[in-house]
Amino acid sequence: MVVLVSAGAYLAYQNTLPTTVTSNYANGQKDVPTDGRVILTFSRSMGLDALKGGFSISPPAAGNIAAVSGDTTYAWTPAKPLADLTSYTVSLKAMTDTSHHQVRAIHWTFTTVIVPRVTSVTTSDGTSLTDGSEIDPGATLKLTFNDAMVPITIKVNLGTEVPNLQWAADDRSATFTTTKIPSGPLVVNIAPGGRDQTGHYVPAAFNLKTGIYYHDHQHTTALPYPALIQIPNDELAVDQNGLQAAGVVFEYLAEGGITRLTAIYQSVPDLIGPMRSSRFISLKIARHYKGLLFQSGESQATASRAAQDPVPQFFDTIGYQFRTGSRYAPDNLMMTGPSVLAAENNFFSGIAPFTVPKARPTLTGGSGAGSVSVAEHYSVYTYDPVNGTYQKNESDHAYSDVNLGQPLRIEMLIVLHTQETLLNVGDGHGAHIHDFNLDSNGAVQIYYKGLGYQGAWASTDGHGPLTFTVGGQPVPLPPGLVWIDVTA
Repeated sequence: MVVLVSAGAYLAYQNTLPTTVTSNYANGQKDVPTDGRVILTFSRSMGLDALKGGFSISPPAAGNIAAVSGDTTYAWTPAKPLADLTSYTVSLKAMTDTSHHQVRAIHWTFTTVIVPRVTSVTTSDGTSLTDGSEIDPGATLKLTFNDAMVPITIKVNLGTEVPNLQWAADDRSATFTTTKIPSGPLVVNIAPGGRDQTGHYVPAAFNLKTGIYYHDHQHTTALPYPALIQIPNDELAVDQNGLQAAGVVFEYLAEGGITRLTAIYQSVPDLIGPMRSSRFISLKIARHYKGLLFQSGESQATASRAAQDPVPQFFDTIGYQFRTGSRYAPDNLMMTGPSVLAAENNFFSGIAPFTVPKARPTLTGGSGAGSVSVAEHYSVYTYDPVNGTYQKNESDHAYSDVNLGQPLRIEMLIVLHTQETLLNVGDGHGAHIHDFNLDSNGAVQIYYKGLGYQGAWASTDGHGPLTFTVGGQPVPLPPGLVWIDVTA
């Protein structure tokens, strides 16, 4: 038997059915673009506000819903690309359309496509590098990807160098060395266009802004404020212990054509020395760098000068310094890093915390300075491009740090010119000492990364650090050892 249904009756029946909704993504669909839109098409008119109230996506992702075609087709657009290789569930609550027809609750899932990319760059000890991180000369780096790659498609640039990549068996990571790369700023660049083994392409370039610099990795003890340690520089004193860990070393003439050092430490190594007495210039350096001056003693003339503008001073104190049998007296007074901290905490805890400012300088216009002579100090400094540092040779002796058993590596060399005065201290023996003006201004030559620059120094504050400029622009002192030769 055939039942005939009139058109009107059919339409009436259709009108009783719920409003349906479909999506541009099938339930369970894979390789969905991370920036793709979710298109929702309703069989009847749907209100935007009702849709917004009933729409959700999990894991949560910010986005915006807007009409695409009239009031039946809408698109949810993510505010930023979705996470790759991630399953998302889009859900609609039960709601009603504009004609009060029911829209049943529904949900469906999709999985985004994998986006091949670098997930980390690490050093050989597993340290993860980020923009601004620094690495040692000749370091080995490891690139790790989120997928197995096609090695031949991955192109890495280290500045102008193209390293040889050594790929792991699973093709998810590769190592390379920076042995041939000179010291200084470095960008690790991977061009777009590489692909994984399922044919997905790397969509954007990868850049890591790092730098290759020598780092002193010996153990040190942090201090609340600088320790300024008086270190002799005569024939029996060299080589000294602990100079590599200093932030700044001032070298200047004392008596008899022999130089003395004031080494400024923000963190002290396990052993420093030998230690000797201060000079007039030592007091000035201590004022500028707001620390505690450590020494073996001082002359009456220096004590009188110190009394005019007192400087915190720590002398040879039993239980803190000691005489070693491995050096000849008087150049055998030594001190440990923990003892330096104890002296600051136990005797001079009232000194305000202070850190000598350090930052990587950006210098332009320098000229080649592979070798620098400072005749007043009988010194020649030679640049080592592998480590990006200068090595000091004084009176034909190549300096090293006894703690490390390695050449002394100077990150920045500054030759500071100032007024030098020979003073008769009136001790009845005709003794004269050198005094230097550190409280005005003058010329400097700055040597950094094998290049030399003409500049100026100034003392804008008698109790604040000296400032340095090149072409009128401030030059910060870099991390590492800065050596300042004070000359006429």
